Amino acid sequence: MPKAEGFSLRRRLFIRLLGVLAVLTAGLFLFVSAYAQRAADAAFDRLLMASALSISDTVRVEDGRFSVDLPYSSLGILAQARRDRVFYRITAPDGELVTGYHDLPVAPAKAGVAGAASGDPATRFENASFRGMPVRIAVLKRFAAQPELGGWITIAVAQTREERGALARDILANAFLPIAFTVVAAGGLIWFGVRQALAPLGSLERMIRERQPHDFSPIAMPPPQEVSQLVQAINQLMARLKSNLDTMQTFLADAAHQIRTPLASLRLQAELAIDEDDPDALHRIAQRVHRNAVEASQLTSQLLNHAMVIHRSEALKPEDVDLGALLEQVFQRARAVAGDTAIRLDIDRAAEPATVPGDAISLREALTNLLDNAVKYAGPAGPIDLTLTPRPNGRGLRVEIADRGPGVPDAEKRRVLERFGRGSSAAGVAGSGLGLAIVTSVVEAHGADLSLLDRPGGGLIARIDFPQAGGGTTTAGGGAARALLPLLVLVALLGAPWMQAVQAAQLITYPAPGGERERLRIHSATDRQAIEPLVLDFQQLHPDVTVEYKDMDTADLYAEAVAVPAKGAPANGLTAETPDLLISSASDLQVKLVNDGYTQPHRSALTDALPDWANWRDEAFGFTFEPAVIAYNRDLLPDAEVPRTRPALIRLLRDDPARFSRRVATYDTATSGIGYLLASHDALLFGQYWQLVAMMGNAQARLACCSGDILDMVERGEVLIAYNVLGSYARARAAAGAPIGIVMPEDYTLVISRVAVIPRTAPRPHLAGAFIDYLLSPRGQEVVADRSALYAISSGIKREASASGLRSSTAAPLHPIALSPALLVFLDRLKRERFLQQWQSAILLP
Repeated sequence: MPKAEGFSLRRRLFIRLLGVLAVLTAGLFLFVSAYAQRAADAAFDRLLMASALSISDTVRVEDGRFSVDLPYSSLGILAQARRDRVFYRITAPDGELVTGYHDLPVAPAKAGVAGAASGDPATRFENASFRGMPVRIAVLKRFAAQPELGGWITIAVAQTREERGALARDILANAFLPIAFTVVAAGGLIWFGVRQALAPLGSLERMIRERQPHDFSPIAMPPPQEVSQLVQAINQLMARLKSNLDTMQTFLADAAHQIRTPLASLRLQAELAIDEDDPDALHRIAQRVHRNAVEASQLTSQLLNHAMVIHRSEALKPEDVDLGALLEQVFQRARAVAGDTAIRLDIDRAAEPATVPGDAISLREALTNLLDNAVKYAGPAGPIDLTLTPRPNGRGLRVEIADRGPGVPDAEKRRVLERFGRGSSAAGVAGSGLGLAIVTSVVEAHGADLSLLDRPGGGLIARIDFPQAGGGTTTAGGGAARALLPLLVLVALLGAPWMQAVQAAQLITYPAPGGERERLRIHSATDRQAIEPLVLDFQQLHPDVTVEYKDMDTADLYAEAVAVPAKGAPANGLTAETPDLLISSASDLQVKLVNDGYTQPHRSALTDALPDWANWRDEAFGFTFEPAVIAYNRDLLPDAEVPRTRPALIRLLRDDPARFSRRVATYDTATSGIGYLLASHDALLFGQYWQLVAMMGNAQARLACCSGDILDMVERGEVLIAYNVLGSYARARAAAGAPIGIVMPEDYTLVISRVAVIPRTAPRPHLAGAFIDYLLSPRGQEVVADRSALYAISSGIKREASASGLRSSTAAPLHPIALSPALLVFLDRLKRERFLQQWQSAILLP
């Protein structure tokens, strides 16, 4: 059974019956969607307001200026929305920024929203766009006062809408699922009902399908009222089809009759020739046989040509045809068979280029028929002019064939264009009446116009007017760009060596072992000895990648990242190249890069497998698990005296201050990013932290910026104890033979992870993503644990230097520092100033 084409009546009826249900469903969907968005906003707005309220509790006036001590909980609350970025802005009554993001948009409060008389904080919520991201902003007014200074401080806390959108989608899905099920069920019932209602049409279909091929009689079955007009239209169509078939049969009969006459004449002449003995009579019979054969041949050729032209017209695929060249071909052919008839060809140069879209074969057949008719009917009465000129309006081309024959009377000009139509002037001239019919079919297929005109002085002009052909244009811009390309290439070739020479002194280059095809640039705050095994092993998997590595301080790494304004732009002058990957142990600074929109996402099965605390927004990825430990000199401090907890360290320093004077070391939190990160989390977790700092200050602790400097002092015996040093570096020193012991504090042990991010401006983010995937892969994690002196984060690695190894070898609670917006609290300018001031006051005793 052939496949039905077009639309099914059953389907169309079903769709229309379902239309009302669809409209109602759409209305319910919009209602539920709006409700889901309101519910999500309400839930997250409470978090925003809780954050703003926790900030407002720390607003005060100090030393003649407004101040805020940003509490950790203020952004920790918002960190529950794992994928949202967080921004805040606190402004004084005069609009001056106290702290936060100065460009966070906050609309002015409406008149009467907040006032001193009410004493109540005014709150409102706003939707805005910040750094290209839609955000929801909670705005809270808090009154602060001191003699001669007071007013309403504006606290604005903003959060991006990713988690809101996810919650709204979940609510919508759960609420709309029953509605969707009901719609599907109703659709099935409607479909069943439509099928039953349209069952009578099946009988009508079978009646039509079972008809004999030549039965074009009207359908006699009374149709259903709804399709009665359709049945009437089918009956009318069959009547027209019968008429067309009758016409075709008439045409075939006419064609058979036209061919039968010359064939019958040929047979008769041949029979006469058989019985004729007179040579002169035989010669005359042979002449008549030849004439009839030529006539039959021409008629058959014309019939075939007419069928060919009709077929090519229906399947026309236009191509550019050169009319001038085509007329040259027709002219040469006609001149060879024209005998004494003169033919002149004139192509106007103004018509060039003489191209029209069409089919060259059909056009040549049409022009050949026109010229043959002119030769046949004009004879030697005068020359035949074949011309090609532009149309008078300049839009298109005109072909004319003019003869001096008897012409065609006006009353017969329409009839001679029909099949087998011949004019009175053709009497006595052999012909089939198909030549002009062929020309008419070709001209109509090409969208042209055919006219038969009387020629001044006698004769006929056959004129074909072709429409203007559409032509493409070329712009000068493409040529100009191509002309500038060699110059740009030359500039690049001349400039590249100079740029590379300037940067060579700042970079460590690892050439591609298999020949360079790509280049990966990494900026990192990791010692070369720790990262080099990873780079070299990565190149074993990617032998065509050259790696450029730049070792930087964590603060410089962050400053460089935020200084790049656009992709490919240098960070600090013409000698810098934009990195593809940033790696740092200062996870708070890496999180701020992500939060402020300076990075781009990368997602793979390996990044999805990371623990939640080590992956934020699929943009910041922790790949190590490095504990902050107490390191000590084994030769100078017996194991029995080594403090195992922070309270034990406080007691040790308090009970024997002379012994440990200048013999304790830690990070300088003012200059070390990792030192500040660890100190701020100690302050959160350890209630006696400031007492510990005071004890270290009382012992005149030695401060350093880097783990290597601290461990150098321990190894040389200059200090006995180093607090909060990275365990990965301490382990590497101990493995190399240094007299360094390691203690993981048993009250809790902070764990940091080196964080990799892909800058938003990275020229080769695919290579950076491949390196991140390598770092997180089992092979990369094994290199981390075995050869890089770092600790692997993967739970599948069971080495000593791994997260699994640490958990199995110590009873100390491990506290990883999670990648989340909560880390931004201690990066707040006022918070950092207050913390460093308190820290320096405690540790740098006068």
